[in-house]
Amino acid sequence: MTLNALQPYQRYFVSDIPRTPTNRYASIILMRETKSYAIFTTEGGEQQDVEQVPAGLANSQPVARLVMFKRKQVAPERRTGKALLRQYGVFPFAVQNGRVLYGDEARNVNGHIEDCHLTANLCTRCPDCLIYGYAAVEGEGARRARVMTDTCFTIRPYETIQKQIKFNVIDEAEQTSGTITEYDYTVPGVFLPSVETTVDLTADEFTYVLGNILRTTRYGKEGSRQGFVRNHILAIAFSDVELFANLEFTQALYDALLDARKGAGIEALDSLTLGELNQHVPAVLKKLTSGLTGRCELITGDALAQIIRDVQALNQDEARLAEFLRELNTRAASFSV
Repeated sequence: MTLNALQPYQRYFVSDIPRTPTNRYASIILMRETKSYAIFTTEGGEQQDVEQVPAGLANSQPVARLVMFKRKQVAPERRTGKALLRQYGVFPFAVQNGRVLYGDEARNVNGHIEDCHLTANLCTRCPDCLIYGYAAVEGEGARRARVMTDTCFTIRPYETIQKQIKFNVIDEAEQTSGTITEYDYTVPGVFLPSVETTVDLTADEFTYVLGNILRTTRYGKEGSRQGFVRNHILAIAFSDVELFANLEFTQALYDALLDARKGAGIEALDSLTLGELNQHVPAVLKKLTSGLTGRCELITGDALAQIIRDVQALNQDEARLAEFLRELNTRAASFSV
């Protein structure tokens, strides 16, 4: 059920889930934008995660940047995908004599899979497990992820994008209030450039990953109450090598933004808009990919917009989406037999 918009790029995908690497990379280049207050920290931490790094590729002065670790990016997207698989009846399923069975038929088979949970109860057979990977599972081994990313960094310095907020509690009986907690927050309107690199995916698996990114809106600590993030797809790159690190992407954008503002007589990056960033993204991507030791085809503009529209149309059509997810799972479960 390959999307029409992906048909011209079939050579960049595998026809079947591979057992050995073939170096077919499809990188999703995106901008994560906070649309509410958010907290990016390890669980239990009071302060957000911050790292001292060079401000840009050309501007080497050190700057403190907020960081969003890999797990904080990929885990919410995996949960989105798993919820979708449950919603459309992929779980429970079972494999019997080479056939993949669903629903009540699956429950009558020994070894049926009722559900798949992060991280202690991964089934090792569904699309999520085969795409995003899993650590050693007793009797099943381990599988390397075919979606790769790394820590991403804010463009603006940490001190310009964070805010300490105190929360009070009211004692109705005593008619008094007191501070119960204080958190270090990231403010709305903060941008984190990121690349999610898929490797050796089928076109349908890539569609699934792209849909998860577009559907996911909650990231960070206490994501059920805050941490609304909008993922903007800037480009898709097909290549036979990895492109660049998230930090390099952030630094290159910082250089471009600072040079443009200095030309206009502005010395700081006190605020940013998506429109301003989009003005510099094409040149930055060209610069970062020009020196690759390998081929790279960047998909932007109308071609990119059509891919996104096709993914959205699939996700808006319940019947098509249910069929798509069943087919995706059948191929994954059959591969694992």
